[in-house]
Amino acid sequence: MTSTNTLAGDSPGTESRRTVPLSQLIRLMAEHEQLGVHRRTYQAAPASRDTVVRGCGIVAGGLTLIGAICLAAGSVGGGLALGSVALLPAAVAVVRARGGAGRDARLDLFESGLTVYHRGEEVVAYRWDTVQVHQRSIPFEQAATASTDYAITLSGPSGAPTQIDETFEGAREWTPIIQSAVTATQLPQVVAAIDAEQRVEFGELALHLDDLTHRDQVYRWEDVQTIDARHDLVRIKVAGQWKSLAPVATIPNFYIFNEVAERLRLAAAA
Repeated sequence: MTSTNTLAGDSPGTESRRTVPLSQLIRLMAEHEQLGVHRRTYQAAPASRDTVVRGCGIVAGGLTLIGAICLAAGSVGGGLALGSVALLPAAVAVVRARGGAGRDARLDLFESGLTVYHRGEEVVAYRWDTVQVHQRSIPFEQAATASTDYAITLSGPSGAPTQIDETFEGAREWTPIIQSAVTATQLPQVVAAIDAEQRVEFGELALHLDDLTHRDQVYRWEDVQTIDARHDLVRIKVAGQWKSLAPVATIPNFYIFNEVAERLRLAAAA
């Protein structure tokens, strides 16, 4: 559900409008969607923490430095060309920084869901029991130096999808919290559906008590030796051969899919 960020003024017949405090809008939205107790708030992150801004800045700085060396060596054309190329990543960094850092944006986590607000947009609410989460990159190493794209897209029964990424502070913290909450809430109903011999769809993939299907191809669990999702692509090993199925980003609630699929594979192997 979404909510507007202004309410009509108290004086009838006038064009005056008063702005509703963002915190009040979020509270009203949470109450309407019955999200329960508030857990945590995450604001927009400073531009210095944005990996895109940092990366573009490094590229632009490197190109400018090489261009300066070319100029010093007498290669005026090469130096000017590199300087011109450096303008592109520099412009991307500036646009990204202005659009993300310092903007009025909030991510609020609650007992039963979350709300998202971006400046100029409406407050959007999602419940753990109905939201679908698409994550571009699944981390397999939890080291602080591990490179992970913390970008997830949220969609619900109504309203347009919303993306949250490292433009919000604490991405390394809120990403696993969201995934864990969705998995814990929705996993039991998916398991119950599988036990009832229903076929549960996850994008292009579908799970059944007897098999895994990808489009028109059916793989029986006793034939699936391994399930792997490294490099952000779901693959399975069948008869010693790896078969690529679908990108992780196309699978809603990937962690639920992965948990149920592994349970079914192990049960068949036993």
